[in-house]
Amino acid sequence: MTTQELDVFARDKNNSEDSKVFISRHPNSSAKTLVYLLRYDKVEMMGAIAAHPNTSPEILEMMVKSSDKLYTQYKLAQNPNTPALALDDLCDEADSEEVKLAIAQNPSTSLDTLKGLFDENSLISIEAQKNYDEQEVLKNKRDKND
Repeated sequence: MTTQELDVFARDKNNSEDSKVFISRHPNSSAKTLVYLLRYDKVEMMGAIAAHPNTSPEILEMMVKSSDKLYTQYKLAQNPNTPALALDDLCDEADSEEVKLAIAQNPSTSLDTLKGLFDENSLISIEAQKNYDEQEVLKNKRDKND
């Protein structure tokens, strides 16, 4: 399906919410279509939108502030397009080790947040340290090239 067809399909009131979940997962769904689908507060759809590569960083940030569902928070924590500040907020609010692990593994997580995860359980700590080290290496390479 094309982006335009998916948008028309998403807005068709005769289509079921399950069909709309399919659209929220489709790789050709546009950011505009995904924003439209936010009106349906269905866990599967919110998770698909949170994980979708076409969801804008601004929408991901808004979802971090408004979501209290573990599945959606987990998908937001995994998405590399989720802004660092939103991941910081999500980490501050997270009670779930799964969400913290996803934040520890996300390449967009800030160095400060990663440092804060060093004292978590061993798996989270290991992943945070690994991500921190990788980001430091990349930062040093960029600094040498400048």
